[in-house]
Amino acid sequence: MPILNLALVGAGRRGAGAHLPVIPKLADTYRLVAICDIDEAVAKQYADEYAATPYTNIREMVANEDIDVVDVTVPGPAHHAVCVYLARQGKHVLVETPIASTRMLSDMMIDAAAEHGTVLEVAENYYRVPIERFMSQVISDGVIGDVSRIYRIFHEGGYHGMSMLRIRAGGDPTSILGITHETPVVPHTDRMKRHHTSERWSMGYLDFEGGATAVMMYSNVIHARSLGRKVNGMAQIHGTEGAIIEDAIHVVPAEELESGAIAEPHRPTRVAHTVDGVDVVKSIVLELPGRTVAWDNPLAHLALRDGHIAVADELLSVAKAIDSGEPPEYGAAAGRLDQEMSLAMSESSRMNRTPVTFPLAGVTGGEERVHARYEESYGVGVEDIDGLLDVFFPRS
Repeated sequence: MPILNLALVGAGRRGAGAHLPVIPKLADTYRLVAICDIDEAVAKQYADEYAATPYTNIREMVANEDIDVVDVTVPGPAHHAVCVYLARQGKHVLVETPIASTRMLSDMMIDAAAEHGTVLEVAENYYRVPIERFMSQVISDGVIGDVSRIYRIFHEGGYHGMSMLRIRAGGDPTSILGITHETPVVPHTDRMKRHHTSERWSMGYLDFEGGATAVMMYSNVIHARSLGRKVNGMAQIHGTEGAIIEDAIHVVPAEELESGAIAEPHRPTRVAHTVDGVDVVKSIVLELPGRTVAWDNPLAHLALRDGHIAVADELLSVAKAIDSGEPPEYGAAAGRLDQEMSLAMSESSRMNRTPVTFPLAGVTGGEERVHARYEESYGVGVEDIDGLLDVFFPRS
């Protein structure tokens, strides 16, 4: 396929730190032609660095540049406005997470992409990093049997955490129970420049199609590792024949099934090589009695460290969808479901810890508050796409 012209909209922390360094490594697929940011100094800084044209106005960028794909890394509240506008202009989009703040805003994006025949992919990166790709391979190969229970404690919460639980469960959610608790803390700013005045702790219990269940816990202060809350997380996946405990795969030798059934832990080996001075994973291999499980990195020829492989995967997913006419690997519907699960957990907590079933019916109280805040904060309603394009959305 011909090389696609790519623009980046939003050159803040995620755009500059995670996306821009990857794009030049994909020169066989993409040509970066423009960088748009409402902050003129930021737009010019990165446009100069990456030999692109700077813009502060998305309309001007679209009018002046021949663009095929736009990588949208603006703050979450701006996602739906930017993506709906781009779909109407016939541009394919990769949008950072969350897909949007509510289901209604997600649907506006999905409907616009469908109406105008454009690709809409979501940059959900957690399951795309090499070790998680490998763990997916372990599960799909039946090493631990059918997944029965999942624990994800103090890892990423919200839509990221929901995505991982859903992928590991191998099915869609059927119900969720949510519990939240908030505690005041001394006002402080963490290493990611996020200001905290309280610690928000949450717990969710989920049921999935197929019978798997999951428990997740999350805290914004623990995630930030501030105020001494540097707590190790816990990730466990229990199956009918074994378990994955952190990075160890526990399986029971057949001869031990009737004599204690004590599992033996097996740890995978990371096989790497150097590409242009970068340590690049080639494969992750697990040697088990009588079998080998391996994940091979399809991008091993590129100078991409592990964290950047996920971003490259996302960008290439869009290109492949354009070329094949097939849906992108993750897709907007999956991103919408991740956000729906996160919203449902909050709704269950608000309803005095009453379990909520899927799909959610009607607009939740949390979604109503989100929509009202657009008018209060920006003076523009959520459906005013043109008006929202002129709003400055600070990173929250």
